[in-house]
Amino acid sequence: MFVKIALESIPPLTISAGRTVIGAAIISLIALKMGVKLPEKLSDWGHCTIIGLAGAVVPFFLMSWGLQYVQSSLAAICMSLLPLFTILLAHYLTQDEKFKMNKLVGIIFGIIGVSSLFYGTISGLDSSVNLYLALFALLLTSFFYALSGVLIRGLKNKNPLSTSSAMLISSSLITIPLALFFEEPWTISPTSSALYALFALGIFSTGIAALILFHLTHLAGATFVSHSTYMLPLVGIASGYIWLDEPLKITYVISVLFIFTGIFLAEKNTLKIPR
Repeated sequence: MFVKIALESIPPLTISAGRTVIGAAIISLIALKMGVKLPEKLSDWGHCTIIGLAGAVVPFFLMSWGLQYVQSSLAAICMSLLPLFTILLAHYLTQDEKFKMNKLVGIIFGIIGVSSLFYGTISGLDSSVNLYLALFALLLTSFFYALSGVLIRGLKNKNPLSTSSAMLISSSLITIPLALFFEEPWTISPTSSALYALFALGIFSTGIAALILFHLTHLAGATFVSHSTYMLPLVGIASGYIWLDEPLKITYVISVLFIFTGIFLAEKNTLKIPR
């Protein structure tokens, strides 16, 4: 929702650069205040840069660009596929989150959910190349978020403040030149609501979210953390309906039900209720 509001007067790359810089500043100041040092090893910086590309640079731009052509609620539904992407990636990139048959069934349900979403979207709007590309960009966003979560498991430096700061700093150094070169942000005149949305994105959805992501991924694993996306369609659809006057469609509900069923089937043997 905040990205959609920011897009009213701020272009996509500038949104990506702005939220990354704000997030990097917030987390780096917290690290400085707490006496936490940035990574000292070049290998840690290299790993954090790769995570930044997968978890910030690429998905921030793809989401911002895609939301120019579709509703924020659709983006939220696309993001709910993150656990299924994580299951696939974790199987090949980790040692302790392997693939099982129930996960395959879950993925099939997820594919049905996305197909329903695409059908409902395309049948209700004037089809265009940009619409198809936007939906594909949002699915790629979910994939890259999943990839970054799995890559975080491989970090040798387990301090979340240190590594999340390094990730956002390196991401800022990539996104700032791109925004300056392609969009000339000094020429835009952002509205106050767009600026408020950008600061909300930078502080909460980027900085604090990255810190929590790094911390919980080390504690519980990428697949467990990806379950947070259960909330995304519900919050995304509700906020789009309440604040952005986006319509509610039956195909959205069907898509969410299929995707949630897929996630449940994929994870039902691994989710245990503590006693």
